[in-house]
Amino acid sequence: MSHNKIKVLHVVGRMHPGGIETLLMNVYRNIDRDKYEFHFAVQSPEPSFYDEEIRELGGTIFVQPPPKDGIRSFRKQLMENMNKYGPYAAVHSHVFGFSGYVLKLADKLGVPVRISHSHNTSDSKSSSPLRNIYRSYMRGLIRRHSTDMLGCSRAACESLFGSSCWKDGRVDVFPNAITLAPYESLVQENRQELRNRFGAADDELLIGHIGRFSKQKNHALLLDSFASLVKKRPKSRLLLCGDGPLRPEMERKAKELGVADKVSFLGLRKDVPELLGALDAFVLPSLYEGLGIVLIEAQAAGVPCLISEGVPREADLRIGLIERLAVNDSPERWAEAMASLAERKGNGGGEWQARAAALGERGYDIRVSAAKLERLYAG
Repeated sequence: MSHNKIKVLHVVGRMHPGGIETLLMNVYRNIDRDKYEFHFAVQSPEPSFYDEEIRELGGTIFVQPPPKDGIRSFRKQLMENMNKYGPYAAVHSHVFGFSGYVLKLADKLGVPVRISHSHNTSDSKSSSPLRNIYRSYMRGLIRRHSTDMLGCSRAACESLFGSSCWKDGRVDVFPNAITLAPYESLVQENRQELRNRFGAADDELLIGHIGRFSKQKNHALLLDSFASLVKKRPKSRLLLCGDGPLRPEMERKAKELGVADKVSFLGLRKDVPELLGALDAFVLPSLYEGLGIVLIEAQAAGVPCLISEGVPREADLRIGLIERLAVNDSPERWAEAMASLAERKGNGGGEWQARAAALGERGYDIRVSAAKLERLYAG
């Protein structure tokens, strides 16, 4: 690797598919890799989905213990790694509130560009006096040690940086952009062949969801709603793409609901554009979202989307593909909305040119985002 490259350190949990990781890989594939070199500080020694591609792109991955195992060991290992693999022109931290401590260490080591990036509207932790003290302390560290504060939506910015953050010129919305080419190429695909690839019969209603099996994504409501849909539309199939701690529980739930033969648990996939292109409807019933990059991808594929009120408004491209329901609406209501939405497949979203224009206007073209980050990293 060239020692003349600008080295950027991304601090993450691990490089498994998710909103953060999808964005970072989209950026890395599109940034000028003759000039920039990405390193990833992860908190798990387990191999991750994107590790091989990161190394193929010229990146470096190193591990330090998670903070919950002791802040001293985290600090010691991270600083040793940064001294070993650096020096870094920028540290870009994606670990929500804990970014405050990461950027404090980066500041101590003299890293000139220090970016705190909010990808969600919640840290998923229950509030308590101690947790609130922690949040306040980390927010103070972020303000003190960040040169830039980014969020994937206005709500994500306010959640981490405070409701009055817009008075601070360092705060900016950085949309979770995508690579457009795979979605443009769907125009040439035979949709029936795509559906057959994912096990759907010609006359089946094909519903899909992509997301980590965690409480946030609300798979329980999705499965209850799909079971209700099957009662009215027996020829329906649900594709669930992703992995996570709640997957075994959701597999059991599908059996208990009597729909296991109609639900496909696909695990982690690299053919997300093709999967989306096969769907009649995409469903995202999340309790909360920073943005929901997969929703941007679904609209890019021209798929009608049923989403919860927990998804920020910025995720709607305003091309007629989004319907919203509350998470406390009944599964029957969600099922009815799925059925009616799926009937619109092929009628919403317009031609590819219209979708591409909407993506570009709202900042979801990765080429624009990569160029913006290049300017930030260069200081």
